[in-house]
Amino acid sequence: MEAEQVAIIVLAAGHARRFGSDKLMADLEGAPMGVRAARNLVGIPAAAHFAVCQPDAAIAPHYAALGYTLVENPNADLGLSASLHLAVAAAAKIKAQALLIALADMPFIGAAHIGALIAACDGEIIASSDGAQAMPPAIFPRANWPLLLETQGDAGARHILSQARSLAAPIGSLHDIDTPDDLSASKSTPLGLDQSL
Repeated sequence: MEAEQVAIIVLAAGHARRFGSDKLMADLEGAPMGVRAARNLVGIPAAAHFAVCQPDAAIAPHYAALGYTLVENPNADLGLSASLHLAVAAAAKIKAQALLIALADMPFIGAAHIGALIAACDGEIIASSDGAQAMPPAIFPRANWPLLLETQGDAGARHILSQARSLAAPIGSLHDIDTPDDLSASKSTPLGLDQSL
């Protein structure tokens, strides 16, 4: 699939309860952690770049400054599924042929891996893999969007991805940040990540 047919969406509307504060605004190498992946992906010539955020989120202006179109999620309490439903609606409005979903708390996702997911998409859902399990980022061709609209609660698309084809990601790049300890470990551990655009 061509990148120009794909809507790239960063989901950034979670409550970060385990972190204890606004984790997306936590410092990572001199910038808010939540913009790291978005900054890596904005150079991909996609049909659109969206960021799903809570209303008045502190991170939202950072996404807007990168060129992302903001999608407000006033129902974040309903879990990840609410953001997935908004992601589908945003992609449908621009008639994208596929939806690439990335999570804002996975700051080490590189553009090269996203490009590989897009290139490999031939009508099937493709998830990323760390060698043990399938997870985001993942690409969903338009025919599969009804599956995303059926998701409920905070499990998101986990059950869908468990049955999807997977593509191995660079070692360490699927590390997510849930707690302050996760963030500290990411700063002190060399992950050997591909951050190329």
